[in-house]
Amino acid sequence: MNPEHAPSYWAETAGSEPTGVQTLAGDRRVDVAVIGGGYTGLAAAYRLAGTHGLDTTVLEANRIGWGASGRNGGFALITMGKVALDERIRRWGLDAARRSIALGVEAVEAVRDFITREHIACDAQPDGSFLVAHRAHLAAQLQERARLYRETIGYAGVEYLDRARLERDGVLRGSEAHGALRTRDAFGLHPMKYVRGLAAAAMRRGATLCERSPVVRWRRQGGDHLLVTPTGTVRARRVVMATNGYTPEGLHPFFRGRVLPATSNIIVTRPLTDAEWREVGMLTTQVYSDTRHLLFYWRRLPDDRLLFGGRAGVLNTPRGLRMRRRRLEAALATKWPGLRGVGSEYFWHGRVCLSWDLNPHVSTVDGDPSVAYAMAYLGSGVAMATYCGGLVADLVAGKDVPRDTPLTAAGLTRYPLAALRPTYLAGAYAVYTVKDRWL
Repeated sequence: MNPEHAPSYWAETAGSEPTGVQTLAGDRRVDVAVIGGGYTGLAAAYRLAGTHGLDTTVLEANRIGWGASGRNGGFALITMGKVALDERIRRWGLDAARRSIALGVEAVEAVRDFITREHIACDAQPDGSFLVAHRAHLAAQLQERARLYRETIGYAGVEYLDRARLERDGVLRGSEAHGALRTRDAFGLHPMKYVRGLAAAAMRRGATLCERSPVVRWRRQGGDHLLVTPTGTVRARRVVMATNGYTPEGLHPFFRGRVLPATSNIIVTRPLTDAEWREVGMLTTQVYSDTRHLLFYWRRLPDDRLLFGGRAGVLNTPRGLRMRRRRLEAALATKWPGLRGVGSEYFWHGRVCLSWDLNPHVSTVDGDPSVAYAMAYLGSGVAMATYCGGLVADLVAGKDVPRDTPLTAAGLTRYPLAALRPTYLAGAYAVYTVKDRWL
């Protein structure tokens, strides 16, 4: 596996790597070792070293932000998992459903707080996200969802915009823009600039960051955890697992079979002309997704390029990746025929992390409170991973963390017949493709 960043628009425009990051050289003893140098791990290290005063080392197998934290679309959202709001109310009860929305808002605010407090220059955009009805009959469902948010949950940060208003207000045009739900608490950013800003902030707080330092073996010795890398061993009293969709199956027995990585793919066009943007109808740099099960998501970048992404793919073969790029280019042209032939200048992919119950989790491993984890953000991790990093830091530091929230009430469940996870994913893709096309 190449430890350097995947070629992407983000990698090309992020500037220099953070200074002060090292590669583990020799052995060391620490209070807490954090495995994973993305949003979760860096936010955890920031809290562990800066708030709790614990000697903390982050071990990242590749470059800081190499995984999803440097590859995502840059959407900071209140989204928590994939359980629909009405289903949360039925299954969890109204209080827990309300708490899930409040947690999402807190997560977005956590990102904003980092950006402001640590002066992170990450091209943060104006507030707002749009969920767009890609078929006419789905507009009524978005109207009902807006009512549910406002009247049942008591969250006033949403509004429904009909098709005419979308076009009149310069929000969106096109044959797949039949109405939209706007959420106030959301914004776009440059994900790699943000993760590098988190890294610099964690180091200023006293954390040690080691990249190109993959943990290849993990064993216990007395009350300590020994994390072995090719260039040294870290002996830690406590460990935070912050690897999300890149969690190694065999490193610790608890994590075997508990998450399912899925691939998300992104293209970025050349800078569009004013006429092309009028065709799209987007005069805003807020962030967008549609109502498909296998959703498309997009945003206007500060240099007038269009970022456009979507979920697809089980095997990342060269042929499969070429087909996914063409599929995204074709989908973009379907939404806005005036962009047919624009193509893309950048294409890359990364992993999102799915859990069996479609929720993120922050907890400790069964029978061992010295190992904590936060993961499974289901494709919406910019805000939630930042928030959960702080939460898991409090948990492993022994602080009083409420264990009755939608994030902490239950741990990760192992997938039934875990060896069949790729088959589950392929089957879901097939079913959802049919639903998105015909229903």
